[in-house]
Amino acid sequence: MINEIVLNDSISLIDVHSTTNLNDDDRMKLIEEYRLTNEVLDYADDENERARFEYDDLSKTYLIVYNVQNENDQVEDLSQRVLPISLAIKDQQLFLFTNDATHYIKDYLIDVKNHLSKKYQKEIWEFIFNTFDQISSDYSDQISEIDLQRNKIQSLIRRHHSSENQILDLSDLEDLTTYLNTAINDNYTVVKQLQMVSSGNSQVIHLDKVSKEHLHDSLVEIEQIKNQVDLSSDIIDRISNTYNNILNNRTNTTMKILTVYTIILSIPTIVSGFYGMNMKLPIADQKWSWVFSLIITVAIILIILWDLHRRNSL
Repeated sequence: MINEIVLNDSISLIDVHSTTNLNDDDRMKLIEEYRLTNEVLDYADDENERARFEYDDLSKTYLIVYNVQNENDQVEDLSQRVLPISLAIKDQQLFLFTNDATHYIKDYLIDVKNHLSKKYQKEIWEFIFNTFDQISSDYSDQISEIDLQRNKIQSLIRRHHSSENQILDLSDLEDLTTYLNTAINDNYTVVKQLQMVSSGNSQVIHLDKVSKEHLHDSLVEIEQIKNQVDLSSDIIDRISNTYNNILNNRTNTTMKILTVYTIILSIPTIVSGFYGMNMKLPIADQKWSWVFSLIITVAIILIILWDLHRRNSL
């Protein structure tokens, strides 16, 4: 579905919203009425497309593929928690390609004009840079939420209240931070590329001084988010390694205890077994010989316990 929204006197937002993939009617309309190329539409319609920046010199179209979060943050498939959207600029038209899970980005673009002075509302790139800032803020909120969950799991581990659920939760956090890390790094590369092509000799993008400063600020903010998710990922990895060490130590301790019990419990069987054999033993014919066997058993057990303690095996 294609909706045209007027952002101001000179800029229009073309909202291309698809449930899954771009249908044939919408594709034909975008090609015939808006003069977009099939190549641009193929990039924009690919749900597995990596974040990137492209400029089609033939059609004079800018294309930005950018990673955003799924509006449904409870989706079970963690690989779907981060999805690509596409922004295309042709003349003074801003095209937004989204699906049901990412259509909320449209509200970010519309809301930008409420934060811009009239002077900069005519700069189409300002709408994009402000949207980048909002997306970065969303990532920051998600990372903070991950940190809260991580602290909760860490607290349970310290209090020895961990269970299989905590192991699974920790694994999910590891996977989620991996997806976020990849998405944020790709976004950083895109914004860095935008900064490069807006300066120097090529200047594929022509920005005024204020817009260049805004682009730089957006890059700094994404870099901060990048460092934030790197730190969160490192901490989760360390907690996971620590938890594995704790589980290994618990297993070793359990096996050690079971071994000691096995040795101790086998001694009475060995001692009493001698008295059940047809062989001559000291005072075996006495009525109190069973007491003697108990004394031998206890003595051997004490010697073994002393030896284990001496070897720091207890």
